Amino acid sequence: MPNSIVKKGDNYKKSNFLITSKYKSSILENKILSIALANADDIHEESEGLVYEIAVSDLKRKMNISKSYGSFYDKLDDAAKSMTGRTIGTSNKKNRTFDYISVVTRATSKDGIFRIIFNPALKDNIIDIKDKFTVLKLSTMLSFKSSYSLRLYELLKDELQEIKWQQDRDAITLGKKNTYRQENLFKYETSIGLAELKLEMGVVNAELDKVKRVLQGKNPDYEKAVASSPEQIFKSWSDFRRRVLEKATEEINEKTDLHVDFEADKAGRGGKVVGVTFIITDSKSYKNSNAGIKTESSDVFMDDLGDPYIVEAEELDIDDLIDKVRMIISENLKTKEIKSILQAADNDISKIKDAYELACKQSEIENLVGWMISAIKNGYTATPKRKNNTYSDFEQNTYDYELLEDELRAN
Repeated sequence: MPNSIVKKGDNYKKSNFLITSKYKSSILENKILSIALANADDIHEESEGLVYEIAVSDLKRKMNISKSYGSFYDKLDDAAKSMTGRTIGTSNKKNRTFDYISVVTRATSKDGIFRIIFNPALKDNIIDIKDKFTVLKLSTMLSFKSSYSLRLYELLKDELQEIKWQQDRDAITLGKKNTYRQENLFKYETSIGLAELKLEMGVVNAELDKVKRVLQGKNPDYEKAVASSPEQIFKSWSDFRRRVLEKATEEINEKTDLHVDFEADKAGRGGKVVGVTFIITDSKSYKNSNAGIKTESSDVFMDDLGDPYIVEAEELDIDDLIDKVRMIISENLKTKEIKSILQAADNDISKIKDAYELACKQSEIENLVGWMISAIKNGYTATPKRKNNTYSDFEQNTYDYELLEDELRAN
C-alpha cells in the first residue's frame, strides 16, 4: 500500500534532461510527474523498473480535483496511455547529438491505486539526481491551469538556474561574491529560437513520425521539424504570441516567483520572427517597482480534453474554435469541414468530442465529416458500421461557408 501524500517539503529537483526534452503532454501528465518527483523518496526499485504508487484519492486531493471519480478515472486513463506511449529526448544540432528514451514503461490503476513504472535507465534523472537539475516548487507546479504555462516556466527556471550558476562560477574565478542573492533582486534575459521553443513547449508534437525523423537526423533542424508537422496549430507568430506566449506569461506572472516579459527576435529583410527573448525579473522586485499599477486578467476555461485552455472571453472566435477541434480530431480535415462540424454542434466542443470518440469506435466510416454531423444532429448512441477509412467523400458544397463563418463570428 503506497504512502499517502504528505508535505515533505515543497521544493523538489527535476533533471535538466527531463525539462529540456521535446514532447507534448497534458496538464494532468505534467502534474502527475511533478508529484512523483516531489515524492522521490517513495520511488523504489523492482525488477520492472522504478516504481511509484499513490492512492487515486490522494492524487485527486493533491490536485484539488472535485469531480467524480468516474470522470477523473477517464482522464487518468488517457494520461496513462499517453505517458507510456511517449518517447522523449533532446537533440543538439551544434554537436550533432541526440538522445531519445521512454520515461514511463507502464502505468496501471487497480483497487484505487495508481502505479507508475519509470524506465530504470533514467535512475539518475528520477531518484539519484546529483547535478544538472532545477529546483521547482510542487505547490507552484500544481497551481498551473495550462500545460503551456507549466512547460514555459520549467524552461525559464532551467535557463535562469544556468545563468545564476555561471555567475557563481565567474565570481569564484574572480575571487568575488555573487551579490544578486543578497540584493534579492535580479533581472536577466535569455533567448530561445522560435521553432525550438514550440517543440519544447509542446505546441508542436515532437513525437509525430515526420517530426521525429527530422530531429533524429545527424544535424537536427528545428525549423524544418516544425514545418514538417502535419499539425499546424498556432502556426503564425501572431497566433503563437497572442494565444500561447501572452497567456502563458500571464499565468506565470500571476502565480510564480518570476515576472516574465518577452520580445520577438527578428532577422532578414522581411523581419521574420526567428526567436523570442524573455526578460525575467524576480516577482517580488517587480511587484515592488510596480506598486499601485493594475493589470487586466484573463478568464480560465477548462476544455473537454482535460487540458485547460486560457483565452479572453471576448476572444473566443472562429479561429479559437477551429484550433480546439483540430486538437480533438487526429485526421487532417479542411478548415471548411471543421466549420461545418462546428455549425452542426452550435460551437459546442463537448458534442464534437463525443461524436469523434463514437466515430473512432466504428469499424468503417465512408465519410467522417458527414457521419459526425449526423451523429451530432441525431444524437447517435449506437451506429452503423464503416465501409472503409476514406474521409474524402464529404460533399463540401452542402454548406454556405461564407454565411457559416459570419454566423460563427456572431456567436
